[in-house]
Amino acid sequence: MNAQGIDAYRELETVFAQYYYLKRIDSVLQWDTAVVMPAGSTDARAMQLAALQRSMQAVLADQRVPRLLDDAVAASQRLSPWEQANLREMRTLYDRTVALPDALRSALAQACVRCESAWREARQGRDFNAFAPRFSAVLELVREKAACLADIGGCEPYEALLREYDSERTLQQCQTLFDALQDALPPLLLRAQDRARQVHPVRPVPALSLSRQKKLCRMVLRDLGFDFQTGRLDQSLHPFTEGGFEDIRITTAYDRRNACKGLLGAIHEFGHAAYDAGLPARWHSQPVGRDRGMSMHEGMALFYEMALARSPGFIDYLETLFSSQGWPFDRAAYRHYLLGVKPGCIRIDADELSYPAHIVLRYRMERALLDGTLDVADIPECWNSHMRDLLDLQPTTLAEGCLQDIHWSMGFLGYFPSYAFGAVYAANLYAGLAQEDMVAGRSQPRAADFAGLNAWLRRHIAEHGAFHPESALRKTLGLHDVPRYLGYLEARYC
Repeated sequence: MNAQGIDAYRELETVFAQYYYLKRIDSVLQWDTAVVMPAGSTDARAMQLAALQRSMQAVLADQRVPRLLDDAVAASQRLSPWEQANLREMRTLYDRTVALPDALRSALAQACVRCESAWREARQGRDFNAFAPRFSAVLELVREKAACLADIGGCEPYEALLREYDSERTLQQCQTLFDALQDALPPLLLRAQDRARQVHPVRPVPALSLSRQKKLCRMVLRDLGFDFQTGRLDQSLHPFTEGGFEDIRITTAYDRRNACKGLLGAIHEFGHAAYDAGLPARWHSQPVGRDRGMSMHEGMALFYEMALARSPGFIDYLETLFSSQGWPFDRAAYRHYLLGVKPGCIRIDADELSYPAHIVLRYRMERALLDGTLDVADIPECWNSHMRDLLDLQPTTLAEGCLQDIHWSMGFLGYFPSYAFGAVYAANLYAGLAQEDMVAGRSQPRAADFAGLNAWLRRHIAEHGAFHPESALRKTLGLHDVPRYLGYLEARYC
């Protein structure tokens, strides 16, 4: 029986490797859709992705897989610790995959491609009615998906969606965090804005040509440690990261009026890429070799974008970099933009202190969308109402209102809370590293300082893959410390 169980485990590794490689193909096609696909190819791409979803489903839905899992579990004591963890992750992935009917996966893949295309057009044309029917179709399919996942998870539908991105996430954890943020953020924002007016004189960041912005982003990513031999940086309407082992695609969105926006977007996506590149190479095609959830992923991205890139040391680094190119650098303007607090309508452009309010808004709305208490037609009005409530702002266009993010058009309901948990993780990481004098306020002249920082993050987070449960990794690193997070925000901005 034991020999049979070991053979079963080896066969499972082959099965899940096949699933992984199909998923990587899907990832590259998603990148192509957003970056270079011709506008008229939407329907063809929808059919391609639907066919790929069916193929991925078929790999794990093979009738041999549950028997192989049972045989491998019976012999698990003869497996190494990493193999045991891999078997655990295999079971989780298998259960979630086969819970969704093949027809539902295929229909959702097609609907999301068409909805994303409609989102791009509606965002530019400022016509929500062009987007609403496509999103309604996606939402209905996401509700079906949530119901299926809730059945196997024994939880509410929205919690089932949360677990797609963080396997241990609960509604109670979300509510506890968002209640704390809603209580603590308003007074912190008022104090920070008063201080910003006194300390950081208002001064716009000088314009930088698009060609120089692209060069700047490449130089910064190179110094941070991005490998352009196995990765790409491209331009898209919304920044994102796709790909995986030895093939990582990141994008950013440039603004001709403000070089910081494209740069911070690229740095955020570098954080995702750094996490993916640091995952255990030995296990890259296996479930245990993947990341430990999107809160950890967003924590890495927000660490680089929010905590590190807004530090005094990073501003020193930028000044040195600009000087090396003979470009003028207005230190006061960059310091004001990076360390000032001025709430705005756009989430990806938000300062570190007002950023969590944007996530609270989306959390409120997607829960209402899922349970049907919010109709798709009422999204713009509801969005604007929450924006006034949380940040006292009024969006003037759909592009700076309810159509600014791509996530819902891709069916990613349940994803946004990972940004809030990620912000908490990022701040706690930074606070811990500051105690070790790996960040803090000291100058960072060139790439040498980043190398040690990257190595620490790989060693303590990325190289573990999904070996540990997220809760164990979070506890070891002290990441879910909300008072420490709020104290970090107060110390930096108030």
